[in-house]
Amino acid sequence: MIRSVRSGQFEGVMPIPDEVSEQFVSLLTMHQSQLKGFVFSALGNRDDAQDVLQKTNLTLWKKAGEYREGSPFLPWAFGVARYEVLGYLRDRNRERERVVFHTDVVDMLCEIADTDMELWPDRQQALHRCLESLDDETRHVFGMRYADNLSLQQIAETTNKTIDAIKSLMLRTRKSLKKCIDNRLATTEPN
Repeated sequence: MIRSVRSGQFEGVMPIPDEVSEQFVSLLTMHQSQLKGFVFSALGNRDDAQDVLQKTNLTLWKKAGEYREGSPFLPWAFGVARYEVLGYLRDRNRERERVVFHTDVVDMLCEIADTDMELWPDRQQALHRCLESLDDETRHVFGMRYADNLSLQQIAETTNKTIDAIKSLMLRTRKSLKKCIDNRLATTEPN
């Protein structure tokens, strides 16, 4: 960074707005992993998620004055992230590129996020355990889609199955994972 002689500010660095408190900076820093997980779960692509997360952080920074200290930070931040994700999906749809999730799935993720943010780590752990419980073939296909970011066509070719068979498997797996996560959370006692 180059320091401007006149202003004493670093060029290319956004100045800190007057309304940004230390608490806000601390909350934004503390919740980066949850925001990153939220955006990634909505988009399914690390590079895209990183771009949207950066835009989300910038928007949160600009809207810092709208955050009421003492109110729950994460639901508010997820609301901002939701709009950034929806904007990204809208722009990608215009470009006619592949989109991993539709806006209704993003809405569902936001509803989950708003219900109880303290359960987020429990949900992540439940998802991890539920993924482990999948049979090897299903876990492999799911991994090709979401970890390797392969298209349905590529997965179908790799597994010698039809695209419709892969779509059906993905739908059943998502429903199964949701049920598994809900069951695990229902049996987990609150701390």
